[in-house]
Amino acid sequence: MGWIIATRNLAKGARSKGKRVYHKVFGPSHKQWKMMKDMLNILVRDQKMETSLARAKELQQYAEEIVFLAKKNSPYHDGLVESMLTSPEARRILYERMLPRYQDRHFHFSRVLNQWRYRERDTTPMAIIEYVDRPGELRPANPVGAARKQHVAMEPATLLFCPNF
Repeated sequence: MGWIIATRNLAKGARSKGKRVYHKVFGPSHKQWKMMKDMLNILVRDQKMETSLARAKELQQYAEEIVFLAKKNSPYHDGLVESMLTSPEARRILYERMLPRYQDRHFHFSRVLNQWRYRERDTTPMAIIEYVDRPGELRPANPVGAARKQHVAMEPATLLFCPNF
C-alpha cells in the first residue's frame, strides 16, 4: 500500500471504510502463529534475540504471557505453555531458570530495545527483545519488592549530589 493510498484512507476514516491503515507484516495467520512460536522458542532458549522492531513488539506480548501462564502452576496453564513452546529444551529453561527469577515480579518480564539502525537489505528498523533480570542484560532492570523500596528511598539523595543539576 503506497503513501497516497494510505493517506487517502486515513482522510476518509479508514476504520469506518473497512480498510487497513497499517502495512501487513506477517502474512497469513497460520504462518504468523508458526513464526511466533519459533521466535518464542529461540527467545526463551537464548534469553535475547535480534529481530525487526515490528516483530519484536508483536513477540513481546507472547513472551510476557508465557511467563505469566507458567507462574500459575496448574495443569491447564501448563498445557497452554506446552502448546506455545514446542521444544522441550525451552520448556525446561522456562520452568527451571526463569520462574525462580521472576518469583517476585508480577509483570514486565521482557523489554524491547530499539537499536536505531536499519537492516541493509530492506531498511527495516531493528530491535532487540530480551528478558530482564538475567546475567548479561543490556541495561539493568528496575528492582521489585523490598529492593524497590530501597531504590526509591535512595533516589532523592542521589539527585541532590548529582553534578548535572
